[in-house]
Amino acid sequence: MKIELYLVPNDNEGINLKEFLIKNNIKFHEIITDNLELLSNITQSRIIRKVSLLKITFSSSIHIITGYQEHSLNQLLEHIKKYNPKII
Repeated sequence: MKIELYLVPNDNEGINLKEFLIKNNIKFHEIITDNLELLSNITQSRIIRKVSLLKITFSSSIHIITGYQEHSLNQLLEHIKKYNPKII
């Protein structure tokens, strides 16, 4: 499993995402960007506003969490606790 945080500067949701990951000792790579085209490529859809993203690459799929979504982040945390995947 690989976790990448695409952090938009001055984005409160991105700051909350980063704090959640740090608080729960989840290893991640941080990429700071405000490039709307890059963010759209990550989500594979057109996005209108710059928002931080969390890209989670599993062995068989990729999941994107757009902004701070507590429910989705708790599901990620639950998955990590249950399956104890190697995070690179």
